[in-house]
Amino acid sequence: MRRFALLVSFCFVACLDQTPPETAPEEVDANLKWFWVNGDDADDALLIDGASKLAVAGKADTRTAPLKGQMRNRLEVSDLVKFGLENNEPANARGVILVNLFDCSLDKLETILSAKDQKAQYAGVYESYDRTFTVSDPEAFNSKRVDRINWDIAMRVALPLGDVYDSNVKGGLRRVKGGANGDFIIARTYLTAPATFMNPNTTSYFKQDYQIEVFWEQSPGRIFHAYGMWREIKTYDLTIEDNGFLNIVLDNLKKWDDGTQDLCKK
Repeated sequence: MRRFALLVSFCFVACLDQTPPETAPEEVDANLKWFWVNGDDADDALLIDGASKLAVAGKADTRTAPLKGQMRNRLEVSDLVKFGLENNEPANARGVILVNLFDCSLDKLETILSAKDQKAQYAGVYESYDRTFTVSDPEAFNSKRVDRINWDIAMRVALPLGDVYDSNVKGGLRRVKGGANGDFIIARTYLTAPATFMNPNTTSYFKQDYQIEVFWEQSPGRIFHAYGMWREIKTYDLTIEDNGFLNIVLDNLKKWDDGTQDLCKK
């Protein structure tokens, strides 16, 4: 009931305030945070402006190696309200950035990202994976009849050293037409509640995960990918506040792009 009251109160204020979102910042980390907040609601012109700034800051024209780093600012509670997550503590979720290019076409990438069976595509990642579409479906999205597709996911994952957890995730894609490099895709994924670990005595936890990604075809067959993520996780004695663990996470994000590039070749 308290959550409902908070949401009603927020909606009442938001509906009265018709002020459009501010334009996107120019720095990569602040820009990705802006996309997290505004990627659903901002109009195409604002999003195109945001992507143009991201291209400059991310050196899309000249980048030859991935950019890996951490966010200077963490999410705030106000950044989570529209997702019903206002009771979370985003100050505990450390942010990371990856800016990378890999070989693929945007059309092929859309097919990969929107596919129902991600477990079959990314072998060895999931013990189980069930994606249910809540807005649109892959055929409608990939044929360009709609510009949005959303889904719910129930998954089981084994962490390194054998800790296994179940989690529920919401995600989706939005296609924006008319960017400087043509259409681009905004992808958002977030953990709806802390993961449940199979071992009741584990010291591990996975409490928060917020991900935002922007993709476009920088040149024919070459994807520009900007990835922002804020995560609160612990595996045994390591948390993401540990820089060594942070670097492992960043390396895994790059490996995910490598795996996607391999899928694009099929």
